[in-house]
Amino acid sequence: MAYSLRPSSAPFLNLPAPATLRPGDLVIFGAGHGTPYPSESELGYPLETASATAPDAIRAGATWSSSNIDHHDFDLGGPLLGTGTRSLYDAGDLVLSPQDGAANRQSIQAATASFLGRGAVPILLGGDDSVPIPFLAAFDAGPIDILQIDAHIDWRDSVGGVRDGYSSTMRRASEHPQVRSITQVGMRGVGSARPEEVAAALDWGARLVTVDRALELGPQGIAALIPGDGRLVVQIDLDALDPSVCSAVNAPTPGGFQFRELAAILRRVIAAHGLAGLSVVELTPATDAFGQSAVAAARLICNAIGAAVRH
Repeated sequence: MAYSLRPSSAPFLNLPAPATLRPGDLVIFGAGHGTPYPSESELGYPLETASATAPDAIRAGATWSSSNIDHHDFDLGGPLLGTGTRSLYDAGDLVLSPQDGAANRQSIQAATASFLGRGAVPILLGGDDSVPIPFLAAFDAGPIDILQIDAHIDWRDSVGGVRDGYSSTMRRASEHPQVRSITQVGMRGVGSARPEEVAAALDWGARLVTVDRALELGPQGIAALIPGDGRLVVQIDLDALDPSVCSAVNAPTPGGFQFRELAAILRRVIAAHGLAGLSVVELTPATDAFGQSAVAAARLICNAIGAAVRH
C-alpha cells in the first residue's frame, strides 16, 4: 500500500525526519483526516474537519512547553530521551483528503505498517477519532493490548451507514484477531453509546473504567488490569482530560482527568508494559484559546515518550 508524507514546517521539538531507523526508535507523524460521516453534526460543522490542523498545533504546543529536550524534565526525572539510546523523529504529515475515507485509511495503515516493519514505535497525531482505526489495524503481529483513554467507549457498529467513523474506533479494533484485550479508561457523562453498545463492549471482554473508578484504582491498579506479556498500544482522545485542562475538544465534559492524574497513569502503565504505539486525537485548534490545550496534548506525549525510552 502506498502513502505520501510531507515534512512539517515546524517539526515536533524541531526533530529531524527519519533517515535510518533502528529498532525501538520512536517516529511521530500526523494524520489530519480519517473517515468522514456523510452529514454535519449538531454542532454545525463536521467534527472530522475540526481537528484537521491538530498535528501542527500539537507540534507548536511541544515547542512552546518542551523545546529544551536536553534539559531536566521534572515529570520524567531527567531529560526527555534519558540516556539517549533511542532516537525520536518527526516524519511529517500524511497527504490525505477530507472526504476520501477509504484512501485515508489505506494511507494511515500503510504508513504505520511501514514504521512497525522497521522496528519503530509509531506516534500518530490526529485528526478525529476515526484516525486510530487504520492505525490500530496495522498492528497485525499479536498479541496486542489496547489502552484507550477517552470520555467515550466508541463501540457504535455504524453511524449513518459508516462503519469506520469516530464513534466506532474500539468496535473495529475488537474485530482484529491479534487484539487480545481492550482496557478503556476515563468514561463519564453521556456520549454516543447506547445500552446495547455498552453490552457489546462488556460481552467482548472490554474493561470499562470510569474516571471515578480510575482514581480509586490509581496508576498502579490500572497497569495491573492489562496483561503483561503482549504489546501495548495506547489511544488517547483528549476529551479524557477535564475542560479546565483541555477545553479544545469536540465534546468537552466536566469531570475528566486533571493533567497530573492522566500523565501519572501513562507513565506507570508504560513503565510496566512498554509502548508499541501511541495515537492522540480530537484536539480542535480553532477553539484553543492561547494554545493551552495543545500544550497539554504535547506534554502528555512527552510523558509517554519519556516513559517509553526508560522502559
